[in-house]
Amino acid sequence: MSGPDLRNLEGGKTDAGTTGMSIRSRIVLVVLLFGISEAVLLGVVGFNSVRTISRNAAELRRILAAIDGTRDLTVGLSQLGTPEGILRDAHGGGEARFSGRIADLQGRIAGCMATSCHGYAKRPADMASHLRDELGGIRTRGLEILRGRDPSSGASLDAWSQGVDASARRLTQATGQMSTTLNAKATEIESALRQTEKTALLLVTFSTVSCILVALVLCHPVARSIARPIDALAGQAWKITDGDLSARAREEGPREVVSLACLFNRMMDDLVRQQRDLLQHQEHLEREVNLRIAELRRKDEEVQRSGRLAGIGLIAGAVAHDLNNPLTNIILNSEALLRGVPPGDASRPIVEDIERDARRCRVTTLAVRSLGRENEFANSRCEIDALAREAIHLLRHRWEPRRLSLTCRFQPEPFVGEADPSRLLQVFLNLIDNAIDASPDGGFVEVRGFAGGDAMVLEVEDSGPGIPVAERPDLFRPLHTTKKDGTGLGLAICKRIVEQHAGVIDLKERVPDDAARSRTGAVFRIRMPWTRDREGPCQPGHPS
Repeated sequence: MSGPDLRNLEGGKTDAGTTGMSIRSRIVLVVLLFGISEAVLLGVVGFNSVRTISRNAAELRRILAAIDGTRDLTVGLSQLGTPEGILRDAHGGGEARFSGRIADLQGRIAGCMATSCHGYAKRPADMASHLRDELGGIRTRGLEILRGRDPSSGASLDAWSQGVDASARRLTQATGQMSTTLNAKATEIESALRQTEKTALLLVTFSTVSCILVALVLCHPVARSIARPIDALAGQAWKITDGDLSARAREEGPREVVSLACLFNRMMDDLVRQQRDLLQHQEHLEREVNLRIAELRRKDEEVQRSGRLAGIGLIAGAVAHDLNNPLTNIILNSEALLRGVPPGDASRPIVEDIERDARRCRVTTLAVRSLGRENEFANSRCEIDALAREAIHLLRHRWEPRRLSLTCRFQPEPFVGEADPSRLLQVFLNLIDNAIDASPDGGFVEVRGFAGGDAMVLEVEDSGPGIPVAERPDLFRPLHTTKKDGTGLGLAICKRIVEQHAGVIDLKERVPDDAARSRTGAVFRIRMPWTRDREGPCQPGHPS
């Protein structure tokens, strides 16, 4: 049984010409859809979270560095408020130390790029320039005080407090506010980081729950699209188990299901075809069995008939033996009388009838004896039509008083064939005698002969009512008769003689032409081999 190649599924095509998506492809597609969606959501959430955290971490590092710078700046500015060592240095070293401290503070301010977080609304470069300018003013005032100082006077200390220390305290307060602002900003960034962490966690949870919900929503129709054709295929299989071999699966759905449906339908087609072949084979076997049974019955009937004929032959042989001697004397005396009676004498036809009837009785006794045993025939070329006419002549005392019309029609005439004349005459006598009995007064009996290929066909037709269908199977069975005074041996003897001539005798079926001519009587037909090319002397019509 041929079917679709499942290997074609890899190519996306089945024998049914269907290019639907396979079950594996659907599952892979759903998994990829969920996986890619989840990965994209997680990637977006992670990217935004990392970017936010990185930005806040960098800003926090700058703020911490700015806090350290403000602390150092505060310490440096506090040192400017303690000028005792600088003012008391009489060798001019105080000015250099003061200038060094101012230069160090200006360098720190120039290197502090985190001033954007110090609470000022200006850009870092502008804020650094402003602080440097203020420190430059403190430096100028401090150097003036140092140059005009009087170590023994207290006025220098007061001028330093007013010109340098006051400005340094203002800058120290400003740096304190900067530190406070930086700490507040650091706290704000820490809060933003915690909020970012919560937001990322919520987004991840939301994306996971969303993917699960989408999976639940999409898996149901996908599973239904896969299970529905399989359920339909199972339903068709149940129909088949219930005896409905006409059920077929619908070739739709995933490629694997379509291929399975194709295989299922092809299997059912093969099953139906095999069942039809089996039924045909079963019918053929039944016919053969019936023929064999009919043949066995026929053989059995032949065996039974042979047994009956054998029993009849034993009795008939004894009777025929006792009758044969008187008949021989009658024949011999008749022949002697015929030799002594001149041809024109009125008694000669009577003697001839006695001689012919005696010969007929002798033939009958021989035929009765032939029922029980096989006899050798004296086959010779003879005129078949002459034998038929002789039989009609011998039976004229039966048909003349009833005004019957007996005719012979043979094609060609003379109708010459090879047979045992005495036996074939007995056949004609029996068939014509039965036809006379079956025909009504004023009816007809016709004897015909014609060529039927390599066989000669002889027919005897009467004008009677025909033979009932129920009687036809037993027509040629010995001892079966439809006459009140019949013996049941006439047709059996005819059948035996015809079969010994390698022929067949049967009852001919009527045809519409016969019915149109109002012919309803019986027609007995004989078919025997006909050797027409043999040359030699032709025997007379009656047996010698």
